[in-house]
Amino acid sequence: MKFDSVNVMSEIVQHVSEDDPLWVPLTDQVQLRPLMFDCSNGAWSNLLKVTPGGSLACHYHTAPVHAFVVAGAWRYLEHDWVADTGSFIYEPPGEVHTLVSDEKRGMTTFFVTRGSLIYTDAAGKQIGYEDVFTRLARFREHLASQGLDQTIADQLIR
Repeated sequence: MKFDSVNVMSEIVQHVSEDDPLWVPLTDQVQLRPLMFDCSNGAWSNLLKVTPGGSLACHYHTAPVHAFVVAGAWRYLEHDWVADTGSFIYEPPGEVHTLVSDEKRGMTTFFVTRGSLIYTDAAGKQIGYEDVFTRLARFREHLASQGLDQTIADQLIR
């Protein structure tokens, strides 16, 4: 079988800057920059930026997650390792963790997430969730609130 590059659908995001209007605030400490919404397979890719000392609420994933630290460093409160710039991280499904960024540098990390992200309280009870569809809806809300073209979201859907 011959590989035909003409029939392969591919896209490239040329540049993502710090002042890119497509950064979506999740909290005061956390922003994400969507790169792709794979609605057919229930996955999404994004950059996640967390302010110095900021955190992402306790959660677990229903499917594997892959990550690469672009800048800064972070760790999970539940582990003794630190993911520093240039680190690759594999997160197995079902593991509960709380992401905390470096106190001085914060962090920016590229994530490929499949399935759902389930937020939990201290007792382990589900208090919220996100998946490719909730992330896409949040991105569309952000575009609307900023007066940006809604077709930007459509261009990121696979």
